[in-house]
Amino acid sequence: MSETTLSTGPAAGPGFSPADRYRDIAVHLDGSPEDETRLAHAEALAVSFQARLTGIFVNPLPDPAVYVGDFGMLAVDDLRDAVIENGNATEPRLQERLARLAPPHELRRIDASPGMLEEAVASEARWNDLFVATCPRGRDNARWSAMVESVMFNGGRGLFLVPPQAPLRSVIRTVLVAWVDNRQSARAVAEALPFLRQAGQVHVVTVSEKAHGRMGGAEALADITAHLVRHGVEATATVLGTEASPADGLLAEAGRVGADLIVAGAYGHSRFREWILGGVTEDLLANSPLPLLVAH
Repeated sequence: MSETTLSTGPAAGPGFSPADRYRDIAVHLDGSPEDETRLAHAEALAVSFQARLTGIFVNPLPDPAVYVGDFGMLAVDDLRDAVIENGNATEPRLQERLARLAPPHELRRIDASPGMLEEAVASEARWNDLFVATCPRGRDNARWSAMVESVMFNGGRGLFLVPPQAPLRSVIRTVLVAWVDNRQSARAVAEALPFLRQAGQVHVVTVSEKAHGRMGGAEALADITAHLVRHGVEATATVLGTEASPADGLLAEAGRVGADLIVAGAYGHSRFREWILGGVTEDLLANSPLPLLVAH
């Protein structure tokens, strides 16, 4: 791997102000053991930014479309009753768990069938500044891929994705921004500004198959890094030239700089399997050992 780095120099802007904080953070809950991982990260973020935390308890009802005939309708009614009863047992446990959190908080519950459930969760995401969920990898977490996809593409806000069972990082000090000159990357940077303002180091990184320009392509990042400086963010711009996949190059660079968070645009169409741009977003979701902040 080859790289070219351009430092912006010291930040010339105001210090971190209350206006740059996340005020409302939502976290996906489903009653599974993974709730503890999500809650640990969400609580730490809420404490760091002095934000209010809302737990979104998602209780998926059976899909009536897969049942036909009178017998099928009876079956779906029985299943629906069982799911609601299970949700009624889970909700008090989640209320008790949230009561032990330090930040101001509340619990909201969504009982809905596929399609309506994903839209309901995206609607909750829209009035929050950040939505915390698990990367949809592995059999247990992949069942939430449609919900994550809906928040990502329809929620309109940043999505903070935690690898399954990822240990909590005490402070997010170093952030790697995976930059491409397009709308999605711009959205991700805008949604991540509170993190960038708090970070001690910010690395803006792009991957190029062939180095070009007098600085190997780093001059192409001059505008975005200068923009960050005007927001009080000192950033280093790096162009990676790699024979590996872009995602592998970004993950290797994240490890090299000791990143605690990767910020990236979410590319693609309506489904995870259709994501484009060399599968970078999908590869990061599948393989990143670090939390991801993505936006579309």
